[in-house]
Amino acid sequence: MKVNIAEIKDDLGAMMTVEMPIALNNKLIEEQKITVVDPSSLELKIINSEGEYVVVGTASLSLQAICSRCLEKFKRSLEFEIKGEVPEEEVEDVELDISNILVEHIRLATPMKYICDEDCQGLCPNCGKNLNEEDCDCIMHKVDPRLAKLEKLLPDKE
Repeated sequence: MKVNIAEIKDDLGAMMTVEMPIALNNKLIEEQKITVVDPSSLELKIINSEGEYVVVGTASLSLQAICSRCLEKFKRSLEFEIKGEVPEEEVEDVELDISNILVEHIRLATPMKYICDEDCQGLCPNCGKNLNEEDCDCIMHKVDPRLAKLEKLLPDKE
């Protein structure tokens, strides 16, 4: 995502305000593919500081991700503050690329594992059925034959 900073590029201490939609579709965040879906908004203040551009603002977006437990797609809303700096050397002509700053802040605002619901039961490890939608007849707690003798140490369940 690039922002045109022509109005503040040559004026040290100048500030500009930018409002724009977020366009970061199909990015890999923490090794998981996410999609930013509408509505999304980005409100930034960009300040021409000595040797760098300071970027401060807020982002509000909806992510579409895949649940780590049941592998179903779901949407999640996020709101977070953005604070970052871009060195003058990284500015191409009058275009300031804020993609790296935005992706970094999305990483910080999202969990390591996306879960559609706290009560998500996930998939059956034996047959692969989605346990949120239907029960399965699999025996969920098969004991490793090497550890079967240890089961005798447990009190009987009655």
